[in-house]
Amino acid sequence: MIMGSCDVKLESSLLKDLVEMFLKKDSDKTCAMLNRKTIPAFSAVLTKTKSLSTNEVVKFDKVITNINNGYNPSTGIFTAPFAGVYQFSSVIMSQNGKILIASLWHNTTKIASIYTTSSSYQTGSLSMVLDLKKGDQIAVKSYINTHYSSNTFYSDANNYSTFSGYLIAQ
Repeated sequence: MIMGSCDVKLESSLLKDLVEMFLKKDSDKTCAMLNRKTIPAFSAVLTKTKSLSTNEVVKFDKVITNINNGYNPSTGIFTAPFAGVYQFSSVIMSQNGKILIASLWHNTTKIASIYTTSSSYQTGSLSMVLDLKKGDQIAVKSYINTHYSSNTFYSDANNYSTFSGYLIAQ
């Protein structure tokens, strides 16, 4: 049988010292520690119904979160503040009884699309992981096929249409 005492204050102090040494070591290497104040992240919603032309950027006008100010509600575009792997998602709602098509764009390249059917109000969603360079731009744009689709994104105070993104890794 081993006898002894456990000093919780001493153990806590040692752990604190180890964490501080780790953080100091990383800062000496100029490696930025990512945290909730530095990780680029945004969520924005559309607060009212909007009709758009083909390939027009959807300007999600109410910003919920915008850490590092990468999302610009005036343009509807997210600009990567630095290179890394980002996750993006969007949900759109069509006008009652109308087909709606929208696409996620990475700079000038269409990456993925959302399609809703024409029965009642419908939602469509997408989620993509993209490897971005600093300054790359991401946006949701409308698409209109005049034979069968509408150009109206439905939303109201319940925020049915959304656009979000955040950095996963550098």
